[in-house]
Amino acid sequence: MLLKRQTNWISSAVMLLALMLSTNVRATSDFQIWIPININAKLTEQLRGFLELQPRIGDNASNLTSAIVRPALGWALNGKATLWIGYGMQADSVTPDSDTYLIENRAWQGFTWKDTANEKQLIWEGRNRLEERFLAQNADPSIRWRTRFRVEQLIPDGASWSVIASEEIFVTLNDNSNNAQLQAGAQQNRLYVGIGYRFASEVQVETGYLYQHVWRNPPSVDQNNNVWMTNLNLNF
Repeated sequence: MLLKRQTNWISSAVMLLALMLSTNVRATSDFQIWIPININAKLTEQLRGFLELQPRIGDNASNLTSAIVRPALGWALNGKATLWIGYGMQADSVTPDSDTYLIENRAWQGFTWKDTANEKQLIWEGRNRLEERFLAQNADPSIRWRTRFRVEQLIPDGASWSVIASEEIFVTLNDNSNNAQLQAGAQQNRLYVGIGYRFASEVQVETGYLYQHVWRNPPSVDQNNNVWMTNLNLNF
């Protein structure tokens, strides 16, 4: 009986490994550079403002493949929780080496919870967003849910240095009859590890590696992106 259980466990592990390898074989890959600029402003005691500007350089870091503008207003429920409502515009190149771009407009709603632990040496944040995506040549919006968990560990006696990690999953909630790639289910995943440095309480730069996996439906293949991401975070 024990031998049978061990054999089943080994067989399952081999099958899982084979599935992962076969998925990677079918996937295409790209090296990209993302440079998000995030501006957070405390407008009143409860009203918050947010603006993100983000160029993405893809095609093995040789061409501007995406550009994002994302403004929002937030309402702080307390010192930790904030509700958000915003707009997003994303321009994506038709092909990685193309200078022709398709425009996607988004309406989005969000909720963030930010807290500390370990005598405020560990900062963690949960971020949830619901996006209504209006894409070119699609009359109906594609509805997408995304959840990110982010932790930042301040380095003891390291002045303003910190280590940062985050995990974010994207899930499409509805099917789109005009686009085979906009079907309900897991859409992409992002895993990030980096370091940060605070020049002042209002200014932080963080840089690190982000792995992005995008699931696609046949006949397209999955996309693996190796991304070097550098954030400029401004807080007023």
